[in-house]
This record gives sequence, C-alpha cells and structure tokens, in this order.
Amino acid sequence: YEIPKRDWSSDVCSSDLVATLVLFLFFAGCSSPEKTSSSGAAVSSTPADEKAALQIMTETAKAQDAYFKRNRRYALEFEELVEARDIKSVPSSSATGYDFKLRPAADAQTYKLIVEPVNGSTTAKHFFTNEKGVIHAEQGKEATADSPVAGQ
Repeated sequence: YEIPKRDWSSDVCSSDLVATLVLFLFFAGCSSPEKTSSSGAAVSSTPADEKAALQIMTETAKAQDAYFKRNRRYALEFEELVEARDIKSVPSSSATGYDFKLRPAADAQTYKLIVEPVNGSTTAKHFFTNEKGVIHAEQGKEATADSPVAGQ
C-alpha cells in the first residue's frame, strides 16, 4: 500500500497569513502602553514606599561593607551583591515605587546609592547614601551628600 502524496502548498494561502498578522498586530496594539518618565525610565503605578526604600538602603550599605571587606572594593552593581549572597535580590521599583541606582567610583573604592521615586511625585522623598552609610533625604528633588540627614 502506498500513501498518497499531498500538496501542502494549497492548504495555507498568503491571505490567511496576512489576516493572522493583522489580528496579532491589532491585539498587541490594544494593550495599555507602559508609562515612562522624562528620562525614559518606566514609571511605576506603585506609590513610593519610603520605609521599604530606607530598609533596602540600610541593607545595601551593610552588604557593600561586607563585600568591601572580602574583595577590597565595593560591588559595581546589585547583581554582584546578590551573587555574593549579601542581599537576597536586586531592588525592585515595581515593589517599592523607587528606582535604585548604584554608582561606584571608577576605582570602586567609593560608591553612591541614589534612590528616587519612579512615579514623578513632587511630595515623595528622594534619598542618597554612600560608603559612609549616612542616608540623606530631599522632598521633591534629588538628594545629595549635602542634603539633610533622613529622619532629622
């Protein structure tokens, strides 16, 4: 018994493919667009959780101290602290409403941690710390080492 050969080219025509593509693009366009800040970063709908941000900053400062003692330099990025098991995970802006920016010096002998609300709030606090471990805060603008100490 011989199985008859089938001509598959006639089963799928180009108009079927075009219709499928049009539907896909239509439904992809119906999803809500991601909000972005003026810097182009994604904007979170999560309100800024100052307590969570301060806790993460304190944990990061302790982790950086431990990392420095072992490696004679500070971690260049959060992933290094996670790999070294000094912190559990990279800080999440979707969970805290804050964006965490770790900025080491070129020689990794100092660092800055800049924490800013991602929702563009003018009332949320901005935070700053460095290898000294003192947390500074400003309301409605970027915090620096010259900003008032948080909680005072």
